[in-house]
This record gives sequence, structure tokens and C-alpha cells, in this order.
Amino acid sequence: MARTKKKAPIKHKKILAVDDEHKNIKLLEAKLAPEGYMLETATNGQEALDKVKTSLPDLILLDVLMPGMNGYEVCERIRADSSAPYIPIIFLTASLIGHKDIIHGLDVGGDDYIRKPFDSLELFSRIRAALRVKELYDNLIITKAELSRYVSLSTVEMVEKTTSDGMALAGQTRDVTVLFSDIRGFTNLAENMDPRRVFEMLNRSLSTQMKVVEDHHGIIDKMSGDEIMVVFEGPKMARNALECGVGIVKALVSSEGHQAADGIGVGIGINTGPVYIGSIGSETMKDYTVVGNTVNIAAKLCGFAKKFQILFTEATKELIERSEFYYQSLGKIAVKGVTSPLETFELIR
Repeated sequence: MARTKKKAPIKHKKILAVDDEHKNIKLLEAKLAPEGYMLETATNGQEALDKVKTSLPDLILLDVLMPGMNGYEVCERIRADSSAPYIPIIFLTASLIGHKDIIHGLDVGGDDYIRKPFDSLELFSRIRAALRVKELYDNLIITKAELSRYVSLSTVEMVEKTTSDGMALAGQTRDVTVLFSDIRGFTNLAENMDPRRVFEMLNRSLSTQMKVVEDHHGIIDKMSGDEIMVVFEGPKMARNALECGVGIVKALVSSEGHQAADGIGVGIGINTGPVYIGSIGSETMKDYTVVGNTVNIAAKLCGFAKKFQILFTEATKELIERSEFYYQSLGKIAVKGVTSPLETFELIR
């Protein structure tokens, strides 16, 4: 007869055992320690919540019937904390727990049940299964963080929406503020510079701008060579975009790279209006982006802007208070694709 191969435990994982009975805690310690698990303990609901924050366990074994705050309430409060990472929760229950209670426990965020007195092999098996799910979830978070460094946040959000709903996110029209930033003189500089230095300079400039964009609640829709396109939404979108433009200029002026590189600076164009938001591309490659004349005008203004100059439209001006920024009108500028010339304003830093 073939021997049953013993399952290797997932070593060095931290388990939080929550039970008001000291003898149950000691039993779990005796069972789990030889299997290579590190054990944290709590004897009531509040202590369990504190341990979740301070020790950040990989899995929680949670007794249901405790005085004061019961296991279901503890689970519900853990799941209500959006800042906490996913932690599998396995309820430890007495045999008197009914079917409706089990359903309730799963609905409030529990992952599994083990009835007491438990079988050791069943306990280990359920722990391993829960930790495998935890590992997959953690890897997904890491992958998403890495992906967001190379793909626009809007695209990541679209993919999440698509996979969670099981259908493609339909396009929609929305009012946004669009900012374009483009390095002035980059082409001429790159022509006479070592490619490695060009790459280093470009990477330094873009990373500096991306940090400012993040601080001002913008979403980077595109990065193309020496140019970035940023979308701002919400009631403060115009103000955030203008403040972002000022922040980009200040950050680049003060950076060593732009002090050393003579003649290098960005021009910035900002416009507000309706855009169409949706996914474009083929079945094998898609991008989630915004398109429309609002985007084109912002890009054109960026092209008009001189080094470290911030230009914006009247549509953007109408959404800010006069006292918030210093600016002046440059008169009307003829923009290709727009019937009438557009009054353009320069932000004075």
C-alpha cells in the first residue's frame, strides 16, 4: 500500500489565535508550534483588534462565542478597516453553532469554519488552504503595485472593473481638467548627448513630475517620450491642475539636473471641458484613456508654452477664484481644430 505523503506546512507564518479559554489557547500552541507556525494570542475581541494592527498576522483563528465582543463582531470590524491587508479568518466554533450562524459568519467576512473539538489534520489542512489564498492575494497586490509603475492608474482601474464585473467598462462622457507637460529643447539636446545621459535626464525629469502629480491628485494618462498627460477630476480639478503645474515648475527648477542642463525646462498647457473616457485598442492590447477636443486644446497650449510657462484656458479660469492665483491674459490664440480663437491665460508664479 502506498504511503500518504505528508503535506509540508507553510513555515514561518504568524497565526493569531483568539479564544477566551486559556486551555484552548494552550492546545493551539501545542498543535501549531511543532508545525513551524509562530503563534500570537488574544483572549478577547478588543485585544484581537489591537494585535491585528501591531503584529499583522498572516491568519486568524477566531473563537465565535466570547463574552463582550463576539467573533462575528471582531471579524466585521477587521473587514471594515480598508487600510488593513487581507487576512484569512477561520472561525473556531462549538458544535451548537447552527447553519444560519455559519452563513452569517461568512457574510461578515469569515473564510472558513472549524468545529471544536477539532481534528488536527483538518486544522492543518484548512490553515494551509487559507494561507495559499493569502499568498495569492499578496502576490496580486505586489503585481498591481509594480504594474502601476508602467501602466496608467486609470488603465489599472479599468482592468479591475472589467475583471470584477465580467464585462468591459462602457465609455462615458465627463468634465475633466487636462494638463500636458513637455520638455522644451529636448530634441536638440538629445541629438548631441550620450543616449545613457539622455535616459538618465529624462527619467529624472519624469519621476520628479510624477511625484508632484500624485501629490495633487492627478492621474497620469500618458507618458510619451518627454511629454506627460495628466487628468484631474472632481470639484477641485482646475485648482489642483494649476497648483500641480506650479509644483512641477518649482520642483524642476530646484532640481540639480535642471540647473545643470542649460536650456532645459518644461512648457505646460491646461484646459477644462468634456472628454470621452473609455478603452481603445485591439483585443490583445487596450488602453483606458480620455479623448476629445478638450485634450487637443490642452496639448496645443502646451506646444505654445515657453520654458517654464504655464498656459490655461478660460474654461479653466472660470472654475477658480481670482484670489487663488496670479495670472494675466495673453489675448486670443488661434488653435488648429477650433473655429474661434481662444483667450489664453498665463499663470504668474
